[in-house]
Amino acid sequence: MAKRLLPVGIDDLACYVPKLYLDIRTLAEKRNIPYDKLSQGLGLFKMSLPDVHEDAATMAAEAISELIERNNLDPRRIGRIYFGTESALDMAKPTGTYTVEMLGQRFAPRFGADCFQQCDVLDITFACIGAVDALHNTLDWVASDPENIGIVVASDIAKYELGSTGEYTQGAGAVAMLVCHNPRLMVVRRLFGVAMESVHDFYKPRRERFTETPVFDGQFSNTCYQNRMQEALLDFRRRAVAAGIFRQDQYPALSERWSRLIFHLPYAFHAKRMYVEQFVAERKAKGAWISDVARFELNEPETEDFSEQKFFEKARILFLKAVSESALYRRFVVDKLEKAQRASQETGNLYTASIFLALMSSLESDLEHGRALDGKRIGFIAYGSGSKAKIFEAVVQPGWHKVAERFRVFEKLRNRQAVDYEQYERLHTGVQQTQVFREAGRWALESIGTEGVTLGARYYKEMV
Repeated sequence: MAKRLLPVGIDDLACYVPKLYLDIRTLAEKRNIPYDKLSQGLGLFKMSLPDVHEDAATMAAEAISELIERNNLDPRRIGRIYFGTESALDMAKPTGTYTVEMLGQRFAPRFGADCFQQCDVLDITFACIGAVDALHNTLDWVASDPENIGIVVASDIAKYELGSTGEYTQGAGAVAMLVCHNPRLMVVRRLFGVAMESVHDFYKPRRERFTETPVFDGQFSNTCYQNRMQEALLDFRRRAVAAGIFRQDQYPALSERWSRLIFHLPYAFHAKRMYVEQFVAERKAKGAWISDVARFELNEPETEDFSEQKFFEKARILFLKAVSESALYRRFVVDKLEKAQRASQETGNLYTASIFLALMSSLESDLEHGRALDGKRIGFIAYGSGSKAKIFEAVVQPGWHKVAERFRVFEKLRNRQAVDYEQYERLHTGVQQTQVFREAGRWALESIGTEGVTLGARYYKEMV
């Protein structure tokens, strides 16, 4: 008799977003970019900015601390904290160790100085998908023992060269997840579709001069995202058939199977741009496309009708644009995607944390609108440059609303401080040396060692 698998998944989430932001209109004016191109074209309104005392470790510590406090967790019960990031602070010492050092100081008075001593800590890096990899790994670990409790944290600073085409997508923040048996929020099915190919769409090569900014090709990265997504979706279907979830002769429309689709969002409107071709493929497989074409006047180009491939590709781009603007696809976006992009519009790209902030955004918005999600499936489409995609799904649990009502994502986003362009540039270039926003009880990078065996070592303290 097969062993019954106990349900495991995400019990709760907490996010931390820096207290500073730059209005995208300010950047658009400075760069002579039409504001509507960024706001209406990409869905960008604000860019979250880390203060001078903040880094990936401090943001992660804030998110995890909120998760522990809110759930009255005894740190001695947390068996692992796995950290997804591409903003690592050292090439050998995990950024997670700095985070856990801060947490240890905060919780030592209640639980003892060694309260995290038996906690396994690890950084996982694969561009923007590293935290999904950490979740995937931790789900398997939690499933191995009903007593296991783990935390996965995603924390990143998306930073590009001033004036580059990536500059307006910048952002910063962290999301922490509590992973356990019988979760209150959602059970994650341990079935992941995967696709990987080594490419150079976005990467951070070693350089003689240290820099935090990547080498990237935006258009190529979009193509890689779409290719890996489609390959991973096929792999998900193959694995689902093998597991008896679908029949071989079925081609279920995942956009219909899933009540919400949660994507990694390099910018807020990325998901609705990426899914158009897959949406068309699903409508065709379902047998609905012929009536769609007639109803919405969607004329799909055929290769043989064009003398050169480049003319066909141009016509196909226009066709996909027409599909994306049709009432059919707009309704799909409103129903399945729009709520997840709301927080991203206010923060910009959070790299590894982007997909999980999108989840929090969707659930909190559904709660506000009184949507009934009990028992509904949510699909996740994760991507990391370099490149890899993972597809998985989760089932929302009956008590989800009691968990989501404590997220307070949009309250946090409302309570931030705007900076002007000059202050933004000082923060970006490192000219700004003093904190812009000071709040007691928040973690701060106090100093970095400058010589001997402390060269480059980082030291943190709580602000008073």
